Amino acid sequence: MFTLLTIRGREFLRSALLSFSFYMRRQNNMAKKLVLCLLTLCLAFDFITPGPLHENVSMSMTPRAHKKPGPVKSIFKRNVIGCQNDTQYLFEDLCCDSCKPGSFAKRKGCTKDNPTTFCKKCIDGEEYMDNYNYHHECLRCGHCDTLHGFEVEKNCTIHQNIKCRCRSGYFCNSSEPCRHCDPCDECKGGKILENCTQTNNTRCDRTEIAQDKTASIVAPVVVIIVIVAVIVIGVMWCVRKKKKTAEYNVKQEPNGMLPLEEMEPLRYPDIDLLPHIPVIAEEMRHAEVMAFVRRLNVTSNRIDVIMKDNPNDGAEQKIKLLECWYQEHGMKDAYKTLITTLRDLRFRAAADKIEQKINGVRK
Repeated sequence: MFTLLTIRGREFLRSALLSFSFYMRRQNNMAKKLVLCLLTLCLAFDFITPGPLHENVSMSMTPRAHKKPGPVKSIFKRNVIGCQNDTQYLFEDLCCDSCKPGSFAKRKGCTKDNPTTFCKKCIDGEEYMDNYNYHHECLRCGHCDTLHGFEVEKNCTIHQNIKCRCRSGYFCNSSEPCRHCDPCDECKGGKILENCTQTNNTRCDRTEIAQDKTASIVAPVVVIIVIVAVIVIGVMWCVRKKKKTAEYNVKQEPNGMLPLEEMEPLRYPDIDLLPHIPVIAEEMRHAEVMAFVRRLNVTSNRIDVIMKDNPNDGAEQKIKLLECWYQEHGMKDAYKTLITTLRDLRFRAAADKIEQKINGVRK
């Protein structure tokens, strides 16, 4: 009853104030201020009393029905319980069962009566999925690149990706995951301290195994003799050079001989290396190609793009990296830059083989 009177009082007060304010529009400022204060009190009273008018009326006039307490709404239930993170996922306010490892969601979603997702198995040997999921497809199996020194340790199944390891005679010294394997060192003329493993290179003892007192005495004497001999030969060579300088110059002109500086271009002529790049890449290891292009300032962005465009194909990566360098450098002095840079990087074996093959093709 009190609620009903309050509601009617509020309605009457609001109507009266609105009518009075319309009447007082043309009155003086004091009257306008009075109306404004009354309207403010009305609005404050309306704000303090909770709920809209029609809800209060219905609650006061309608008799209460004795009903059993119903279940909590789903929006609150979801916030309290939630889905299991590992084996379920949320789909339209429903907790659906995720697909098991080795399968994927052919059709995402479920019903209230059946929480099971329609799953399909991955293709064995080609695809895998190693955890609970609701993805629309499986992941592709990887590949063990033999050019990078890898071999298969475990084949790819529907439950796990392929697992690679360094093959015999190779090791990986990079952080996980291993990008490529390097050949193990051979202790030529030295003693093996530790054999090569999957993660460590061979440790060699390159010191002499046995040394006697005679060798320790003879060695300094031999060094002194060699130094004296070199000095004597050097003095004699300088004297003879001064005497034969004029004769040497006269003999060179008729025969058409050129100084060493002018012969250098003949040794490294400006030839188009583009058709030779596959042969050059074949004689270089992946690590040598990477060190070569970085030494010649090929940007890291260009290198990353080439590596991503040719995944799991070490031979193609080497060819594309060398082509990128050649395009930036140009044909001028490219052959000379290639050989001299490899020798500066101490890749002499690769430089010699490349020089032999290119010279053989030119002949």
